[in-house]
Amino acid sequence: MNTLSRWLTPDDVAKPTNEGGYAIAKQTQANLRMQGKMPYSKLSSRFIRYDRLELDKWLESHTVVKVA
Repeated sequence: MNTLSRWLTPDDVAKPTNEGGYAIAKQTQANLRMQGKMPYSKLSSRFIRYDRLELDKWLESHTVVKVA
């Protein structure tokens, strides 16, 4: 059974989507965190975690719909 973990490391988020990640480069994640644009939890300076549920909501709220 292939289940996806709810809590993700920056490496997990950087993985391709076909591997359960989001394909967001670690430097891009860092930039978005510093700008306060990406949801994350900081356990300490070395332990950043992302909640998959929050990332999904965040991505849905940033969807661009092209109107024909």
